[in-house]
Amino acid sequence: MILTIPVLLYQLLFVVILVVAHRLGRAWLNVAAGLCLLWTATHVFFLPLAVLQATVIVTTYFVLRRRAGATR
Repeated sequence: MILTIPVLLYQLLFVVILVVAHRLGRAWLNVAAGLCLLWTATHVFFLPLAVLQATVIVTTYFVLRRRAGATR
């Protein structure tokens, strides 16, 4: 099973990274999202896990980006 507690906590780490980067500014959010996706592409070789992780990163990025646009 792919959705174990350690996997979910690892996904939460990427959400936290992106939230912190969002608080620092849009440029930081863009860089952090790119680096997280690069990390996924180079370090995760199990395809279902890579897809899950990339989905979490991209979804978090777009949610935070939309939220930033709504507050400005």
